[in-house]
Amino acid sequence: MTDIADRIEESGAIKRGSFSLSDDTMSDYYVDKYVFETRPELLAAITDSLAKRVDEAYDLIAGPSLGAVPLVTALSLELGIDSVFIRKGSGLRGTQARIEGDVRKGMRAIVVEDVTMTGGTAVESAQILEESGATVERIISVVDRNEGAATMISDAGYEFDPVVTIGDDISIE
Repeated sequence: MTDIADRIEESGAIKRGSFSLSDDTMSDYYVDKYVFETRPELLAAITDSLAKRVDEAYDLIAGPSLGAVPLVTALSLELGIDSVFIRKGSGLRGTQARIEGDVRKGMRAIVVEDVTMTGGTAVESAQILEESGATVERIISVVDRNEGAATMISDAGYEFDPVVTIGDDISIE
């Protein structure tokens, strides 16, 4: 188990019980991203781990709202790289923009996710960035639930780099 996996597990972010997930499936565990995104010392350790996965060639750090906003913000501050947030399709407000922040043609972007299941949100975020002229090659995630994200992301043409994977780094029994 990695240090980050240990710390996520020790933080109580892995809840056991019966949970309805975002795709309406039921699970006997839940990864509560707000536990690890709202504790400064844990968020700092996760940000350090994410920063090691981002090289200086990136112009932009992006992530879907709401869950990835703290991660993207912390990583942007750590590395001094601009950030943007991708809004989900429904419930657009204000300017009705899918992307909050500045994306210019030719920018090299990396997508950051908090927790991945199927990878659909991460792939959608990458595609929205590409429609705006950015280039996306990689998607990084703090926790991958090991439920198909790696395959979906790879099939969509992106490299996938999770910090922690359920089943590999964290055991769910």
